[in-house]
Amino acid sequence: MMHNASTVAAAHTSREAVALGEDERYWTLNRLEALWNGQRHRLDPRPSFWDTSVPLRDRAPAVQASLARSAGMRLAHMVAGERSFPMVRVAASGYRVALDEAAHTALQSLAAEIVTAARLPVRFRAYLIEGLKTGSAVCVQSLAYGKPCIQILPAKWCTPTRDASGCIVRLVIQYKHPDTQGVLCVYRREIGGGYDRAYQTVPAQRLVDAGFEWSSVPIASEVPIAFVPVVWTRSMCEAVEEGSSIDGHALAEGLEDELDAIDMELSQLYRNALYNGDPQLVRTGVDATMPAMPMGAAGRESHGGFSYLNSVLPNWLGGGPPKSTLQKAPGKIWDLAVGSDAKMLESTGAGAGIITSALDRLMRVTTDALGVVMIDPAAMGSGDVSARALALLYGPQLDTADNLRVEYGAALGEIVDQLLRLCAGADAARDGVRLTSWDAARPALAQCWAADATGMRMWNAPPIALTWGEYFEPSWSEISAAVDAATKGVEGRVLSRRRAVELLAPLTGAAMLADEMSAIDNDSADSNAAVSATLGALRDEPAAVDAAPQIDVASTALNGAQVSSLLETVTAVATGQLPRASGVALLQAAFRLPAAEAEAIMGEVGRSFFASTGDVG
Repeated sequence: MMHNASTVAAAHTSREAVALGEDERYWTLNRLEALWNGQRHRLDPRPSFWDTSVPLRDRAPAVQASLARSAGMRLAHMVAGERSFPMVRVAASGYRVALDEAAHTALQSLAAEIVTAARLPVRFRAYLIEGLKTGSAVCVQSLAYGKPCIQILPAKWCTPTRDASGCIVRLVIQYKHPDTQGVLCVYRREIGGGYDRAYQTVPAQRLVDAGFEWSSVPIASEVPIAFVPVVWTRSMCEAVEEGSSIDGHALAEGLEDELDAIDMELSQLYRNALYNGDPQLVRTGVDATMPAMPMGAAGRESHGGFSYLNSVLPNWLGGGPPKSTLQKAPGKIWDLAVGSDAKMLESTGAGAGIITSALDRLMRVTTDALGVVMIDPAAMGSGDVSARALALLYGPQLDTADNLRVEYGAALGEIVDQLLRLCAGADAARDGVRLTSWDAARPALAQCWAADATGMRMWNAPPIALTWGEYFEPSWSEISAAVDAATKGVEGRVLSRRRAVELLAPLTGAAMLADEMSAIDNDSADSNAAVSATLGALRDEPAAVDAAPQIDVASTALNGAQVSSLLETVTAVATGQLPRASGVALLQAAFRLPAAEAEAIMGEVGRSFFASTGDVG
């Protein structure tokens, strides 16, 4: 194929532009990043907002709300804040793998320690923010000096390669940076093909050469890897884009004009307040050349700058006489000519009202598109707002947060799974892992390997489940009402104690149902022992030790109110306020006790008192 000089020059120029600049995808993600950070006008410089030589719509705004970042941070903290970050649970069984109780406990302990050691709540929140910012989030997992590490990279530096199942099989990381001499250089790292290798940096000008290949560049470091420990999430990606698009959609993508309009309206509102907040003095009916007002010294603007020479030299040497200015003070008296007037010219506020109305509509449209809810705290009042009311107020935002939990929850499970796989690999066995639960979990990790049809060893760990926290903390009134309802349900025999604990778990923060039930049973047993000891003290004799078969204490133990009522009845008999026979009958009727048990509880209480009065009950 023949090429003329112009074609060759154009091709060379194109290669040079790509070498010294970046491709279209890089600049697209860079613009989204600048939009998030409120710096988009640095990429597209405009005249100052105060430059009156250009139309207002062509100027850069003086105020930037950074609405995209504010909305994204609200979503990120709602999805994965300290209160709502999920509990990571490793299942006891999976596809052709089943762990016994000891192995499952050891593996769960290792997963919990990985979450803590890798600072996963903080790193996952940063991972989510990157996805909301540019539409794609990428992180690389590793064991750095024996500890789990999560490295989050800008998506604009990375180019992934996926297999048919969607897993990342190769990742290229490349970006430009100046060296110590100010020369623009290129860094490149490739993860895949069994190695994690980084090349020596080369000057960006070398990429212009037609025959340049990275294979000819010396390798700076190379580490063998068993798999590609990379997680890539395309944020809010449409279903039809699953197989064709590298990146997803940023939170503020497509809202550039709306965000720019909000900044411009805020800038105009600021200018309106700045100009109209300082009223203008106006005189009418007087000769402007002969002011009747008290005059004072000129300011710096009239002199062109203050100096010692200006104050001592004559006017003809000091640049002419200074302009006089009006003096305004409560003690000043103004003498005006007949028929003249002086007043302060103030704005009616109509312009600010128009701007505020337009700003409110723009904010509503933009926040709806962002999927967030902006509520004025003053409008909610200072009372205790229930979680139910907050859920209704933040309904659209909760829908967005739920979708993000599904999308990024899969990435979180994959991150933990890859870190477990690194702890089960040959490098970990050789170099060790600096986690206290690792040694105990090694037998369980060994059970998470399987062989495929070809006999190749493959990772086959049990699935990881996430238990997300509540978006809003319940108020004390909600907790009190729920506990009262559950208590009445149990006492009325329409609700089992186990089901009551399940219903109250989200409100009380009970993580493990079995542990909570065991704690309740222990508290009931302690309460029953305290009642027995108290009654024994009332009888002036040691409490009887029942050597009969064990009784279900949880089902027969009295609650606090019943114990208090029982003690009041015994006390009434002991003080003579109630005959003993009446007290025993009251115990039988109120607490459905057999006659023998009621007599045993009452013991000798009341016998001596009524014996002295002739009534032994």
